[in-house]
Amino acid sequence: MALRNPRLSSRPLRRTFLLLSVFSAAFSAAFSAGVSENAPASAPASAPAPSPSDEIIPDIPGIDYSVNITLPVVSGTSGDPVGPPICFEQGLSPHPVPVPCGENSSLTATSQVASHSISQAASLPSARIASIGGSSRPLVAENSTPNLTPATELFDICTGGGSASVTLNPRRRNKWRGWGTSLCWLGNFVGGFPDAHLNPLMDLLFSPSGLNLNIVRYNIGGGNNATNSPRLQTGWGKWRGMPGFKATEQAGYNWSADDRQRKVLFAARARGADTFEAFANSPPWWMTVSGDVAGAANYGEGNLKVEYEEAYVEYLTDVVEKFAKDTSWGKGMVFDTLEPFNEALEGWWMKGGGQEGCNIGFQQMKRILLMTQAALERKQLKTGIASVDSFVQTTPRQIGTLNPFLARYNVHGYISLAKNGTSPVEWTTQKFYDMKRMAKGQEKEVWVSEWGPLMRGGEDMDVALFMARSIIAAINILEATGWVFWQAIDPVASWALIHIDWSKTPDESTVYTPPTVSKKFWILKHFTSLAPAGSKRLYVNKAACNYGIAAFYTPKKRMVSVFVVNQKATPRYVKIHIPWWFLRNVGGKSKVHSWRTSYADDLVKVNYRGGHWPIRFAIPGRSFASFALTHVRPLW
Repeated sequence: MALRNPRLSSRPLRRTFLLLSVFSAAFSAAFSAGVSENAPASAPASAPAPSPSDEIIPDIPGIDYSVNITLPVVSGTSGDPVGPPICFEQGLSPHPVPVPCGENSSLTATSQVASHSISQAASLPSARIASIGGSSRPLVAENSTPNLTPATELFDICTGGGSASVTLNPRRRNKWRGWGTSLCWLGNFVGGFPDAHLNPLMDLLFSPSGLNLNIVRYNIGGGNNATNSPRLQTGWGKWRGMPGFKATEQAGYNWSADDRQRKVLFAARARGADTFEAFANSPPWWMTVSGDVAGAANYGEGNLKVEYEEAYVEYLTDVVEKFAKDTSWGKGMVFDTLEPFNEALEGWWMKGGGQEGCNIGFQQMKRILLMTQAALERKQLKTGIASVDSFVQTTPRQIGTLNPFLARYNVHGYISLAKNGTSPVEWTTQKFYDMKRMAKGQEKEVWVSEWGPLMRGGEDMDVALFMARSIIAAINILEATGWVFWQAIDPVASWALIHIDWSKTPDESTVYTPPTVSKKFWILKHFTSLAPAGSKRLYVNKAACNYGIAAFYTPKKRMVSVFVVNQKATPRYVKIHIPWWFLRNVGGKSKVHSWRTSYADDLVKVNYRGGHWPIRFAIPGRSFASFALTHVRPLW
């Protein structure tokens, strides 16, 4: 849909001049928790805020570090040291990135030393040995030694040391579609919980008293072959190996294969979720070249057999059709969109990996999209196609040629990955601008369909503030219309909105470990509570603040909401100007409300003592604040 400028009312505008109250002390003590009486229970007590001397978690620019692994070797026949090739994986959950074997490795007389240097915005390295001598069994490098060069300071609300004083402009706005999560892999795990343990988790994610997520991405699994996919059989891997509906080429459909994830899908809809996407990470194992849903035998190789392209499309659309037309099994679930790929152009999906993934070349991708479009029409399904679910480094000009097939563009928002020596922010900003221009030129919307703190470490609050900046960048720079967390429930704390132990099987209720709600949960709840689906993004007029300040107008609530993230250890003063001709006070009831999340607070309401035009406030160090200006509406 094309974005149009609002048409102002032709009626004479009555100017109202408001006297600004004297700006008093910022934020008094919090007096209540949450935004409503139904807010989720508070998380466990957080660690105290660090002192300025503790600021070692870098953000911008990136840092260089190396991982050095020393292994014993044996002497060859000539007396020279010999040893197996060392391969690295960079990254943990959910996207390990293979590094070419033997890169930067060297032999010494007594040991084999491999060094892997990375330039990333990360607080701790996550490289590990992926294999030694061709072994598929990963070995964690326990003696790895990172060399960190921390940034001198954390990022400010607005870059360049400029004033955090912005004007909200309604002329460039778009309709917000909502907030969501993928059910891969969480649905495969928690869907087996007894209702007594599952329902509270579903309430936290999808009910109005919780996060109120309205977007759900359902994963159509490929299934896996036990012989070819050993890492998907044990530990966390067995939950990452999503069940497929056809075990072999000759087998019929087993529609009970994915009951756990379907149970979570329907639980989300019952609590109010209203936007659904089906997506695949890999074709069924028997359609792949390697016989493994984790990827190809070699880096960058395609893994979908050409002769199975049409069968793959039929598989995906058969599942979508089963949901829509079988009212007993699928409960009439109509997916808004279908996504046949996931990071298919990146090339890093390899056999023996710990999750599903498939490299698919660009020309093969175009053929599959054309077939998918035809199959959806033939089966009379009211489902569009979204693609290509790639990192933002994918060339927009390339994927832009897929326009005729797509209802929407999906991109992944892992902004920690910088290239060519640029900082993550510089690099991501340019990629977001490129993607936005391309999508707008084609009158297509863009979603961040997947986000997680890839290559990030540090305290829970540090990761949460990083997430907030990522969301704000997607809103302001990419002008995304939807934002989806990778998976809201995760066994890795830094990746989790809700952290839970995955080491036990779901039916072991006697050893059930209660979940932990993270700081990311509370910061995301600021957004989901004050900028729900149907809100309209407001333009922040200062580009320097594109990572620090975002704003929405919500017509149903007649409310302007403002979100500000402060990663600095010291307070920052902010001024938000709302043009008098944009909003008018409805019945003289306009009021500003404020909430804060910090090391010590979880979405607490705080006293606001500033004015209305402009909104003026101070935000404490290492915290996130949101503001709601109520009982206002546009003059058009």
